[in-house]
Amino acid sequence: MDAQIDGSTEEAYRTELTAFARELKDLQLACDITYREVGRRSPSVVLSASGVSQTLRGKRLPSRDFLLALVRVLYEVQDGKQVGHDDPRLRKWEERRKRLSLLRDRARQSGARVSGPDTFDESAAMDRGFVPPPDGATLLELESAKSDLRGILNNLHEHEQRVRGEFRQVLDEQTRVAAELSRLTALLERERDGKEKLERKVESLKRQRAELGRQLDDLRAQFAEIDADRVALLKEESALNDRRAVVNFDWARYEEFLRQRADAEVIRLRDELARTRTDPDSTG
Repeated sequence: MDAQIDGSTEEAYRTELTAFARELKDLQLACDITYREVGRRSPSVVLSASGVSQTLRGKRLPSRDFLLALVRVLYEVQDGKQVGHDDPRLRKWEERRKRLSLLRDRARQSGARVSGPDTFDESAAMDRGFVPPPDGATLLELESAKSDLRGILNNLHEHEQRVRGEFRQVLDEQTRVAAELSRLTALLERERDGKEKLERKVESLKRQRAELGRQLDDLRAQFAEIDADRVALLKEESALNDRRAVVNFDWARYEEFLRQRADAEVIRLRDELARTRTDPDSTG
């Protein structure tokens, strides 16, 4: 029996770690909190942005204290109140981590090279509808382009909020369906009367769970597209700022040239006027 466990432990560990990280990432997305904000909300345990990122991407199995501190912060943001150490949701995550730790240790004992999967998938950016102004554009054209760019970024932010709201709804519905599925599965094990009806209900819930999972995958892809679009648009904005700075600098130099030429003309006229006053005959 042990040999059979060792032979399949590496694959089981990778599969379960991926699911573990994905559910943590779903919780973080539903809370709308950045990695750095997570660290600032955890005074007792250091939650670095890189450590949180690696955990949510399935790159590593966190320590018990790190995991519980991370989950507490996320549930506190989600609930809008403090979460006690005896919260049953924390025990659920701790039990999953214990199983993962056991699978990892068995895989190492069998000689397998254990490493977490990289679950990050950076999707290509969609067409953002922004066309940079041509080289040699005027300051007015650059200002107009920047205004257009900020409008696109604002629209992207609104789209992100709509996707996040839908994501939360689907995630809550999936959680409800999973809880109902667990309840009915347990009831099915205890009760034999009405078995066929319960089995049909279980199969229906499984199909609902699968469909909700597909919806979550689509929403995750939209989040990835939004992040890619934001990065690209912010780069465009930075490039516009650089070009505006160059145009402003050239215009300032031209104004300084005109000012110096005007000052020289004033001085020349003053000198000519002075000579006219001292030598009236020269005007003839």
